[in-house]
Amino acid sequence: MRSVGLRMILLSSVVMLVIGATGTGARTLGKDSGLHRYVGGVNALAEFVPGQVVVQFRSGASAKARSRVLADRGAHALRTLGRPGLTLVRLRGGASVRAAAASLERDPRVAFAEPNYIYRAMLPPNDPDFGLLWGLNNAGDHDIDAPQAWNTQTGLPNVVVAVLDSGVAYDHPELNNNIWVNNDPPGGGDNDGNGKVDDTNGWDFAQNDNTPLDFFGHGTHVAGTIGAEGNNGADIAGVNWDVSLMPVRVLDTYGFATNARITNGINYACANQADIVNGSLGGPAKSKAMANAMKSNRCRNTLFVFSAGNDRRNLTNNTRSTNAFPCEFHRRPPHGFSVPNLICVAASNKSDGIAGFSNRGKAAVHLAAPGVDVYSSYPVWSSLFTDNLELNFTNWTQAGGTAAWRRTSEASRSGIFSMTDSPGSSYPNNAEIMIRNATALNLTGRAGCRVAYRLRLLVRDFSPQGLPFDWFAAERAPSSAGPWRKDGVYAGSTRGNFAAVLDDLSPLDGMANVFVRFRLHSDGSITDGGAHVDDVVVRCLQANGERYRRFQGTSMAAPHVAGVAALLLAEEPAIRPAKLKNAVLKGVDKKAGLANHVATGGRLNANRSLRIATDHTAPNTTITAHPPNRTGNDRATFRFRSNEAGSSFQCKHMNGAWRACSSPKTYKNLNNGLHTFRVRAIDRNRNVDPTPAVDTWRVV
Repeated sequence: MRSVGLRMILLSSVVMLVIGATGTGARTLGKDSGLHRYVGGVNALAEFVPGQVVVQFRSGASAKARSRVLADRGAHALRTLGRPGLTLVRLRGGASVRAAAASLERDPRVAFAEPNYIYRAMLPPNDPDFGLLWGLNNAGDHDIDAPQAWNTQTGLPNVVVAVLDSGVAYDHPELNNNIWVNNDPPGGGDNDGNGKVDDTNGWDFAQNDNTPLDFFGHGTHVAGTIGAEGNNGADIAGVNWDVSLMPVRVLDTYGFATNARITNGINYACANQADIVNGSLGGPAKSKAMANAMKSNRCRNTLFVFSAGNDRRNLTNNTRSTNAFPCEFHRRPPHGFSVPNLICVAASNKSDGIAGFSNRGKAAVHLAAPGVDVYSSYPVWSSLFTDNLELNFTNWTQAGGTAAWRRTSEASRSGIFSMTDSPGSSYPNNAEIMIRNATALNLTGRAGCRVAYRLRLLVRDFSPQGLPFDWFAAERAPSSAGPWRKDGVYAGSTRGNFAAVLDDLSPLDGMANVFVRFRLHSDGSITDGGAHVDDVVVRCLQANGERYRRFQGTSMAAPHVAGVAALLLAEEPAIRPAKLKNAVLKGVDKKAGLANHVATGGRLNANRSLRIATDHTAPNTTITAHPPNRTGNDRATFRFRSNEAGSSFQCKHMNGAWRACSSPKTYKNLNNGLHTFRVRAIDRNRNVDPTPAVDTWRVV
C-alpha cells in the first residue's frame, strides 16, 4: 500500500485569487499534510479556471454581434466585468481554454481574449515573538518613521483607500470609525446609480452582495495597518489615524479569486473615487483585462499598491516561474503592460534587509517596507458547535449509505476518541458511508460560518486520468434531506497525521436548519484505511469582535506603502498619482541590505516622503564649469549643480530637446559657429527650475 499525498478536489466552478499572510485562518492545511487544492478538477496552482475566458469586445460590436461571436463557438456570456464590452465567457464542455481564446482573438470584433487566470496568496510561516508595531517605530530605526510624519499629518477621512482583499471586519472596534460610507444607505435601493444596491460600505464580489465582511482574516489585517483608528486610547494605530477604508471583497473564504473578480473590484473602486487601491495578492499570470482597468480613464487618479509575493524569487525573467502579477504590470512589455500608476512592494525585516521569503528584483520591485511579524487587527469567530468525540456519540447520526460510522479509540487528535467510517478495518468496496450532525445548526443572524476539523485519511489516490478513485468529503445542506453540496473532496494520505481542515458554510449563513455531513465514497475494488475525524468545531463571525494577530509577508508590507500614500494625499490633496508615487519612492531610506534587491535600494520612510510631497520650491541650477567664450576646440564640457540635494538634471544643446543628463556633460564634433547650452534641475518632488542656467560660446 503506497503512502500517497493527500489531495483535494474542489467541485466548485469558481477559482479564487490568493493573498499573502501567515496563518490567516484559511484552509489550514500545512505542508506536512501533503494536501493540494483543486478547483473543477484542476490544481489551484494551475494558470486559469477551466472552461472560462475573459473577452474584451471592440467598441463597435453590437450586443447581437457579441452574442453571435460566442454562439458560433458554443460559448455564452456569464457576466460583464465593469467596463463596456469586457465579458466573462463560459465555453462549451471540454473546450480548450487556450484554443478558444486564440480563436476569439482572431475575430475582428474582439480586441483580446485571455483565460480567467488564477492568482494565489503566499503564506510563509509567522513568528509571534517580535514586538508590536515595530515597522512604524523602533529603537533601531529600521522603521518607516511614522511618529515623525504624524507631527505633520495623521490622516483625513476624505482620502479613500480601497482594500482589494478578502473583505474587512468593518465592525471591528479599531476600524469601524474609519470605514468608507457611500451615498447609498441601506434600504434605499441603488441611490448612487452604480449598479450595486445598498453598497453602503463597499461590495462583496465573492458572493455578489453588499456585505463585504472578511471570512478569511487577511483583509482585516491589511486594513488595520493602513488605517486602524489612532489616538483613541485603545490597542493599535494604523499608518493613518483617520482615513476612509473601502472594503472590496474579491477573495473568498479560502483566499482565492479570479482575475475576472479582481478586475470587477478594480473598476468598482475607481468608479467610486478610491484614491488608492491596496492589493496584497498575486499570481504568475498576466491579465490584460486587469491591466487595462488600471490604465483606464476611470482609474487615472488612482494609485495602485501591490505586494511582490513570498516565493523567494528574483523577478527578472518573463517566465511563469519568476513572475508576480499584478505587481509587475508597471514593467514595459513583454514583462508587463506599462501601468504607470502602480507601486510594487517587497518585504523588509527588522534589520533593514530583504525578508527571506520576499520576492525581489531591481527591474520589477520598487521598494521594501516592513513585512515581518506585523501586528494588526483581525476578525473574531465564536464557536457555535464543538465536539471532540470524548463525551459521547450522540451529536451524530447516520445519513445513509452501505456502512456505518463509529466512534473509535484506535486514533485521535486530542483525547482518546475520534470517529471513523471503518473502525478496525478497511472500508468496504463500492461504499457510501455518511454521517451528519443529529441536531440542526441554527445560523440565523450569523455570517462567515465555517466548519473546522482534524482529518486523518488514507484512501486510494487519483487515477492517471486525474479522476478521484476513492475520496472523502465534508458536505453541507440547508436541511437533513439536502440538497447536499460539497466544498471539496480529498484523496490520498495524511501519513498517519491529523491534518487541520476548514470547510466553508457561509453560503448557508442566516439559515435556521443547517447540516454538515462527512462522507467516504469508494468506487473501486481496492480499499485502504479510510478516514478518522476529530475535534469538529463550527464557528461564525462574532459581531463587533476585536482581535489582533501577527503575520508576515509582502501582503503586510504593501499596506504600509498604501498607508503612507494616503498620509501624503491627506497633506497634499491635489497631488496626482505620478507625483504621489514619486514622493513615496524618492523618500526611501537607502539600505545596503536592499541595494541589490529593489529599484530604489531602500525602505519606505513616511516622514521623508511627506517632506518631498510638500516641497513646492523649485530648485536653482548653476553652471560651475564651461568652455571659453571663443575656442578652436570642437569639444565642450560643462559641470553644473543644484541647490537641492538629490536633484536630477535635463540638458539642451541649441534647439534640441530636453534630455536627461548628469554632470559633467560633454558635447563632441561641434560645428563652427555660435552654440548655446541650457541645463535645468528637477528636485525629488519633480519641481523644475523655471529659469535654466545658460551658457553660450563660439567655435572657430
